[in-house]
Amino acid sequence: MRPVALSTRLITLLAALAGGPAGLAAADGCPFGVNIHAPESERLAPLLDRVVEAHLGWVRIDFVWAAVEPEPGVERWRTYDAIAAAARERGLAVLAILAYTPAWATDGPEIAGVPRDVADWADFCHRAASRYRGTIDHWEIWNEPNLPRFWSGSRSDYIEKILRPAARAIRAANPDARIGGPGLAHHVASGRDWPGWLRDVLVEAGDELDFLSHHAYDLEDPAGVLRRLTAVTPFGREPARWGEVEPSLREVLDWTGFDRPVWLTETGWVTTRLDESRQAELYARFLELWLGAEPPLWPERVFFYELQDDPDPNVPNFGLLRVSGRRKPAFSVLRDYAAAHGGAGEGAEPPLEPEDEEERPHGPLRPD
Repeated sequence: MRPVALSTRLITLLAALAGGPAGLAAADGCPFGVNIHAPESERLAPLLDRVVEAHLGWVRIDFVWAAVEPEPGVERWRTYDAIAAAARERGLAVLAILAYTPAWATDGPEIAGVPRDVADWADFCHRAASRYRGTIDHWEIWNEPNLPRFWSGSRSDYIEKILRPAARAIRAANPDARIGGPGLAHHVASGRDWPGWLRDVLVEAGDELDFLSHHAYDLEDPAGVLRRLTAVTPFGREPARWGEVEPSLREVLDWTGFDRPVWLTETGWVTTRLDESRQAELYARFLELWLGAEPPLWPERVFFYELQDDPDPNVPNFGLLRVSGRRKPAFSVLRDYAAAHGGAGEGAEPPLEPEDEEERPHGPLRPD
């Protein structure tokens, strides 16, 4: 995924990269989530209202260290304070991604660089968990560290300088917190080697994770996503041969003995190369394959990527909403399925979207 930027400088840099407690408890049991980055100002309430409308109990949001602490000792939490409050007001649960190094804190590249002093990173994680204790209890540690544009360090660097310090700092601030990761991209080419990464993370630090997060896409076949997760392959029990035939996610987890919950925190279909009707068909097929079976298939929770198209024309349009906020057909497919299969709440009454071009309203969610 492409992290959201929260300052002018970060906008330029990152664009170059790819209710009350009862309501929150109800959302916690919902299997459906969506990625929304970190919307600000007038965009926040309309987007979260669309999440509620769609019966999606979870939102996955970037908590960008470089935006919160652009300089040593300077803290800017306002965007996240607003998100946390607005999500709680609507009974939405938040999965917060802690990631992305400020320039001042690394000798490497901003965003992807290894922290110069692990204590700086741990301190940021502790402050975030403490500030949002009771409002945000689920934390994902980094995003796609097997992709160089998001992490320039080694696997060992991720384990020892990111995952372990973050997990321990978060739990010290909030003993009820739940820690997820590593959020790998399901790729093997060019050294991205997700099975090797995951094996090493789980062998060395699997005890730090309360749930495993993973990302898998198949831009033409929803069944392909589930095959990546659950298939039986020729060498699934032989890590030395995973380079010959890529294992499934479940085979890697079985080999390492990891038996905690698994969340697919990114999957989706793009309308940059598919039309909107085809995107809706692929959503419908995935949902039926995932939860239509008896018993429902694994994983236990899925976050779709993403709620709204990015305004940058160079970024693929994975959104369930257009840049304007107008619903694509896939939004309605997901909303109706979630309503019938354990989605959160009663949803919201969908706002009317005028068909007459001249009568279309203006504002942050105006139709195309």
